[in-house]
Amino acid sequence: MFKSFIFTVFCVLLLSVDSARCQPAPAAAGADEIQVLIDVSGSMKQNDPDNLRIEASRLLVNLLPDGAKAAFWLFAEKTAPLSATDAVSSAWKQQASKATANIHSRGLYTHIEDAIQTVLSQGFTGSGKKHLILLTDGFVDISKDIMQSADSRERILSEWIPKLQQQNINVQTIALSEQADKELLEKLAFETGGWAETAQSAEQLQRVFLKMAQKAAPKETLPLTDNKFKVDSGIHEFSVLVFKKPHAAPTQLVAPDGKSISKQSMVANVSWLESQTYDLITVKQPLIGEWRLVAEVDPDNQVMIVTDLKLQLSEIPNFLGENEALPIKAHFTDKDKLIARADFLGMLALEVIQDQQTPAKMQVVAAEPGFYQHQVEHLSLGKHLLKIVADGKTFKREIVHEIEVVATPITVEKHVDVAQRQVSLKLLPDTKLIDPAGLVINAVINQAGREPETRVLTGKDGVWIMDLVGLPPETTTHVNFNVMAKDHAGKPLTPAVKPLSIDDSWFAPAEKVEVAAPEAATDAHHEEANHEAGGEHHEQADHEQHPPPEAPPTNWLLVGGILLAINLVLGVGGFFTYRYLKKNQAEKHQQLLERLS
Repeated sequence: MFKSFIFTVFCVLLLSVDSARCQPAPAAAGADEIQVLIDVSGSMKQNDPDNLRIEASRLLVNLLPDGAKAAFWLFAEKTAPLSATDAVSSAWKQQASKATANIHSRGLYTHIEDAIQTVLSQGFTGSGKKHLILLTDGFVDISKDIMQSADSRERILSEWIPKLQQQNINVQTIALSEQADKELLEKLAFETGGWAETAQSAEQLQRVFLKMAQKAAPKETLPLTDNKFKVDSGIHEFSVLVFKKPHAAPTQLVAPDGKSISKQSMVANVSWLESQTYDLITVKQPLIGEWRLVAEVDPDNQVMIVTDLKLQLSEIPNFLGENEALPIKAHFTDKDKLIARADFLGMLALEVIQDQQTPAKMQVVAAEPGFYQHQVEHLSLGKHLLKIVADGKTFKREIVHEIEVVATPITVEKHVDVAQRQVSLKLLPDTKLIDPAGLVINAVINQAGREPETRVLTGKDGVWIMDLVGLPPETTTHVNFNVMAKDHAGKPLTPAVKPLSIDDSWFAPAEKVEVAAPEAATDAHHEEANHEAGGEHHEQADHEQHPPPEAPPTNWLLVGGILLAINLVLGVGGFFTYRYLKKNQAEKHQQLLERLS
């Protein structure tokens, strides 16, 4: 019994030393969820006569990351599953790829509302990031009665967008044809922080689906220059996506050892998905060195990788207001643990490339070892392509992100009363562009578990004000703005106002949390300690007043010997354990550096 006790205490010491040495790993977040809605209404016969949605959907299936939850749906007058919601795996991809052959163009209507409602009620189930990809070529069309269709469209704007926001679902929309309701699709994307694209033809669908896959499940890539890329020892797998023109020569890969790989090579660690318009080539456990792609150069070709050595970025929004700066923060992880060693960081150089312009160097964050930052400013209106490239001498990593800068003729000023949990919003129109007399602003406010509330803001002296009082804690309040306006010539305008998500962070400034929380915790700890000490004192006093009837005398010599033995075991064991763990840690970091050197 005594030996077991010493062994238990010794194990506790080992765990304590290890936990003090290592930072705790963050809690695993829920798997990402991706739901895809494909329009199969009859109008697709004209806009996609060759049914290229099949090949585009098949590409998207194979671009989805393993472990994510995903499903494909077909919608027209009704919505039906094409592939069941399940974790993405090789088996799921095989089944879903076969199911894409069932995409058709026989539907009667375009019931977008039913499609959104079905996915919200049946598709999303977890707590991870949620993305809804919607492909359509038309307007909301649910009946021969155009008023029923108009009512359905209005419900999407006033009811379903708030519900999408409540569940933090980003909507990626694809308009196939100029006849699609671009205003509705762009509103769905903008209000939910998603993304909107227009495919001018069905032939562009593969490239558009690639963009949507990057938005829903961004992957790290390798720089592809002159059809060449370098694979380092930290890469377990890469996938090359090659877009092909009609009658293009067969694609080939040339490995670092000079061997050429084609679709017919039948190499064990290579899988090859081929279509008329693209090749997707996956190589597991690839050779280290420079690989070469034998194909026509295309700016959309890319090399996606699976690796433990990852370049991580702070969250970058899809939409940015005019004159708004974009801060970018980056760091590296190895098996999801921050790398902050000076010898590793000394090899790194990080750059931000905006629209193929001169690269801007990211600067070291002095207060946070391992982190780099840069602020992008003075972006013009429209879409911009950002590349964050890391060069570690023996390895490279790249992340590509597209953003859109939108005009903000109406600015929003925020005033927060922390004590009362009250937020006052002031909307200020640019009177040079907007005629205040014709300005109407509606705000849609929604919180989880409540019906959305619509308020009509009233303007006074050129300012439109809205107060939100007594906002409940641990609840996010979403505020959307619907604006109708005219310029001074009477021309209708639709100014975009970015939606707001008000949560507890609005009422707890970071500096107050950092100072106040430890004090509160310390006070609580002292209070608990005093309470326990008091309880022990009373308990001890009670025992003293009512001692056990036949308590044996204490053998203090034996107790002293036991304590001395325990201290010796713990001291010697702790010393050698500490030395072992330090040596093990140093060896692991050295192995990482050796792999990259």
